[in-house]
Amino acid sequence: MSLIRAIALLAVLAGLAVPALADDIDQATLDQVRAIAVTGYAKPADAKIRNVHKSLARNGKGYCGEITVESAPDTYTAFHVLLETANGPSVLRLADFGDPATSDQAATVYQMMQNFGCIK
Repeated sequence: MSLIRAIALLAVLAGLAVPALADDIDQATLDQVRAIAVTGYAKPADAKIRNVHKSLARNGKGYCGEITVESAPDTYTAFHVLLETANGPSVLRLADFGDPATSDQAATVYQMMQNFGCIK
């Protein structure tokens, strides 16, 4: 799936739901979220995640959280995982897109992360 199609799909799925607390998310789901959030990491076992909660994605299969940046393991970035889409699970990590002030694509992802309730 192209990045533009993925962004368009995520934009369509944005909605208004109430986020769940991490305590309300079962361990199997947290394991799935983690597995998807580390997609593309050379050393996924080294990544740490925190603050996982249900997102505002309309399909109810979205989760926000923070994950360590692989190139800077003491730094966390926001992520959004969709467990189910027409093309399988997907992840957006804010740090993967650079500065929203200098990139239209990054600005779009930043806005989507706000819509999903992942960042303020």
